[in-house]
Amino acid sequence: MKTLNLLKTLSFTFFFLSIFNTNAQDQLQANIWATISNPADIPFLNAKGQLVSNDLELNEAIFAMGISSVHRAFPSARKASLKNVFEFRSEATNRVDLYAKLVNDVPALSKVEYAPEYETLATPNDYVDTGDHYALGLINAQGAWEFTTGSPDITIVISDQSADLGHSELQSEVIYSDPGNTTSTTHGTAVAIVAAGGTNNDILQSHIGYNSTLASYNMNYNAVLEASYAGYKVINMSWTSGCQYNPYIQDVINTVYDNGSFLVAAAGNGSTCGGAENLVYPASYENVFSVTSIGPEDNHERIIGNSSSTHQHNAAVDLCAPGYDVYLSPAQGWNLISSGTSYAAPLVSGTVALMLAVNPCLSNDDIEYILKTSSSVIDDVNPDYAGLIGEGRLDAGGAVEMALNFNILALNANVSFACQEDGGQVELEIIGGNAPYEVLWTNGAQGLLLSNLSAGEYEVNIMDATGCNLDTTFVVQGSTPILIEENIEHINCHGASSGAIDITVVQGEPDFSYDWMHGANTEDLDNLQAGTYRLALTDGNGCISYSSYEVLQAEEINVNVEIEDPMTDTPYIDINLTVEGGTAPYTYTWNTGDISEDLYSVSEGFYQVTVMDINGCSKEVHTNVYSNDLAHTNELASTSVKVFPNPTSENATVTWTDNEFNTLTISDAGGQTVEQMDIAMQNSFQTKRLKPGIYFINLSNQNQYATTQKLVVQ
Repeated sequence: MKTLNLLKTLSFTFFFLSIFNTNAQDQLQANIWATISNPADIPFLNAKGQLVSNDLELNEAIFAMGISSVHRAFPSARKASLKNVFEFRSEATNRVDLYAKLVNDVPALSKVEYAPEYETLATPNDYVDTGDHYALGLINAQGAWEFTTGSPDITIVISDQSADLGHSELQSEVIYSDPGNTTSTTHGTAVAIVAAGGTNNDILQSHIGYNSTLASYNMNYNAVLEASYAGYKVINMSWTSGCQYNPYIQDVINTVYDNGSFLVAAAGNGSTCGGAENLVYPASYENVFSVTSIGPEDNHERIIGNSSSTHQHNAAVDLCAPGYDVYLSPAQGWNLISSGTSYAAPLVSGTVALMLAVNPCLSNDDIEYILKTSSSVIDDVNPDYAGLIGEGRLDAGGAVEMALNFNILALNANVSFACQEDGGQVELEIIGGNAPYEVLWTNGAQGLLLSNLSAGEYEVNIMDATGCNLDTTFVVQGSTPILIEENIEHINCHGASSGAIDITVVQGEPDFSYDWMHGANTEDLDNLQAGTYRLALTDGNGCISYSSYEVLQAEEINVNVEIEDPMTDTPYIDINLTVEGGTAPYTYTWNTGDISEDLYSVSEGFYQVTVMDINGCSKEVHTNVYSNDLAHTNELASTSVKVFPNPTSENATVTWTDNEFNTLTISDAGGQTVEQMDIAMQNSFQTKRLKPGIYFINLSNQNQYATTQKLVVQ
């Protein structure tokens, strides 16, 4: 396989096997079993390669007792009660002290027991690792057998010429033989035996995956596709289909890979496709694991020092395994010494079967990563072939050991309180395993989020794409409902920032935090403008109460000025006020010193009044009074003040000759001031854009009427 990212992170820790003598009672080594119910507490390797746990007491015990590894005691178990049993190993303390520490100081653990003191698995009675039998010793087969000798549930497909089912090493191993595969030669038989031939039977020699089963399929891509659809996880292809890439075949390979079948292929025998450096297919397709040969000294050259005596080496090669001068039993009753990547590939296939026996949850990417990461680097022995013979030489023991606790299906969970009667939730994050996942709750719900929960227990089953299961239960606790009392001060004067909201929490779990939607995080608010203010209040359990408060705007004071037309030809006029809004009663302050609401019999001039309500809110208006009611007729003739153009549809220019004017006021026909400014030492002014209507331009000196002009805006 050529697409794997070798920087993939281990989800959980793997352990390192130590062979020990059970008779040496004084040796410091301890193995303890205990149940870890909470997946979040399972120890793992941090970025520094240290074994740690999220549980503080367990983490302290790891360091205090020198615990070197923690792994699942029963990785193949189907029962949830067995899946959660872990073995704790320490070379720094004895089992009595370790047991006492875990029992007394780590509440996260339950059912703490002494683990059995296993002896090393017996070496098969036909095991040989010297001379022509070097292969199994070189790949550390015994290290793999320390963990498993395989499982009949894991079947290796041998896509090849038909195997001899009557061979003594295959009689009990082959569970399926393709009826369409009628070509029977020694090749298919030898390959099948190398992968998982009979072992521990006093016949010939041992074989790597000997307790696995075999299936014999035809030697073509359609047969490989059929085997993948049949559900077989490991497929060996010790053959070539040619030297050219074919996109149709790549599509078939991708389909097989997506079905979950791991493809292992022989890389080629040197002269294949015209040269040892050339690509050979199917080994060089993407999603196929390509295996080339090495000899007993990790030598890629069969004859050391002779570069012409090599099997295939190219950038598509993934791994090396013994393929030079290996001992074979290709037919009943006779043996031979032979060479070929055909025999290196099934050593890898048999190892993959052992890996799946200890961890059936491994994905194809997981398998590739483990094979490469656990391999022994041999570039120093083969400097001329660095980068062309894969990651290194197969280490079956290291691969199976790493597989044991690699990518274990586990969960992180965030459990929220039932803040209301049905306000709890459980949110899951799946760690490890292989997507896609099926998530089924006992209440019938599906998915990673279970919400609207009342207080109680909720059980979930997780199944990944490989069929691995995880069952666990979560407890949702209830929380005291949040109750809030509020006191609101509304705006006293229109447009002011005088509002306030005073919050008091009368029920709930402290401590509380306040998140106002406009950005404040204080309990109370003041200096508020009119508007709606929304609060998210979070209690000590993380429960959130949402509320909304409205600060009302004060009614604006509106003053209507009415100038009463004289009934006779007189220079005196009445000014009448009508006041609405605010809060009565009102007070009045005129620029004349009067404090009455209305003015009577006033002469020509400029009049200004400030109206104040009981809250101190005020409104200021002014008006101009002209003799003969000029405010309602034509513009006042004046030689000192000019307005032009008049009428206008845009801006107008005001000019004057009297430099003693210090104030210019523009008011509308109702007496409301539109604009007022200081004009001292000026002789002209340009109005801004005004809405259509009638306006009065007043120039005054020290609040005394001077002269006014009417401006018509069309």
